[in-house]
Amino acid sequence: MIFKGNIELKQNDFKNEKELQKYFENNLEKILGFKFICTEFVVGNFRIDSLAFDNESKSFKIIEYKNVKNHSLVDQGYTYLKLLLERKADFVLQYNTITKSSLTINDIDWSQSRIIFVSPIFTPYQLNATDFKNIPVDLIKVTRYENDIIDIDFIRKTSNVRIEEFDVESEQKEVNKEIKVYTEEDHLNKVSEKTKKLYESLKNKILELDDIDIDVKKVYVAFKGRRNIVDIEFNQNKLKVDINLKKGTLVDPLNIAQDITKVGHWGNGDYRVEVSSEEDIDNLIPLIKQSLKVNKK
Repeated sequence: MIFKGNIELKQNDFKNEKELQKYFENNLEKILGFKFICTEFVVGNFRIDSLAFDNESKSFKIIEYKNVKNHSLVDQGYTYLKLLLERKADFVLQYNTITKSSLTINDIDWSQSRIIFVSPIFTPYQLNATDFKNIPVDLIKVTRYENDIIDIDFIRKTSNVRIEEFDVESEQKEVNKEIKVYTEEDHLNKVSEKTKKLYESLKNKILELDDIDIDVKKVYVAFKGRRNIVDIEFNQNKLKVDINLKKGTLVDPLNIAQDITKVGHWGNGDYRVEVSSEEDIDNLIPLIKQSLKVNKK
């Protein structure tokens, strides 16, 4: 239920999957930050609704739309991901043809491939079946109301169970060998107890600032609004926090941020602050607020 002022807005559902798909493709970069490659991409005997590319992780994203209660998303998801891994050259060729680029198979991080299901409704069965913390299947609920007001809900995984702890189909095992869903634990397991506590403290203070999402990448953890606000890399005894602001736009009275425009780095933005104490966190938060102002939802 959504209210505008004191008025309850009536739901105005998408007429069919095609209308939902058209809306999503037209707004893909704004919603997900991905580059839209093509629609109805045919590979072998399969037709993919939307193909997208994530420049941040250098990986393909397959997007499927459901305007009805489909029985199993997991089976279809793994089938399409297996197709992606078996037909890598077809996907790279399609990308290069559309974008006039010259990527090779080795330029893609296939481990961060994902399938995303977009629908106005998901059944409890679908939600439960995709709620493993390391399953490469994401769900997005899209609800349209009158006056073309759209509510987009990114379904978060709540389970701490890994899919390997259950008997899975051989097809799923094949995909899981190559595609990895990274978790905070993957990063925290490599650092000292002190650094773990620093991260939890910094994380809590960032999340208190606004409606901010956590997106765990292969080499860092991103805190996101509409775009990345900060990206955190983990070293044994410190955190490297990249602030997503362009050079010359950060007000830094304590002069704690390093200009990394000429330094190779994984994260987004032109500034970095290294954190090794609670005092560093307190000094960093005002800088993060500046990035939040620019990159908030």
